[in-house]
Amino acid sequence: MADLGAQRYVSITTFRRDGTPVATPVWVIGHADLLYVWTGAQTGKAKRIRRNPDVTLAPCTGRGKVTGPPVKLRAQIVQAADRPEVWPKFLAKYGFQLRAVMWSNRLSGLLSRGKPPGPGRVYLELSSVGQPESA
Repeated sequence: MADLGAQRYVSITTFRRDGTPVATPVWVIGHADLLYVWTGAQTGKAKRIRRNPDVTLAPCTGRGKVTGPPVKLRAQIVQAADRPEVWPKFLAKYGFQLRAVMWSNRLSGLLSRGKPPGPGRVYLELSSVGQPESA
């Protein structure tokens, strides 16, 4: 898992109700023998994980082309506030690129006057299958 945490991009595959796999390239960091992905609380991958926590993760390019073998993991959705030590690791690893995404999201929010604010961000906490989830 440490190798996956060192990757710039990984492809996370989640599964629809009918079992159809859905792969998405994401950013990832490793922390305390776990992997973390940062995403919106209402994204498709978060919704699919709420129904089925089994996922696969594989190294990939920024466009999602898988470059290595997949690893089966178990995902758990955790609030960002519950893991304050994780955010600085994302900032250290993705720096300007992450800040640009955040700035773009804020700008979009300002431009969408009258629309309710988007849901908060969460982490997908990824552990080895069979490994107990953290509290």
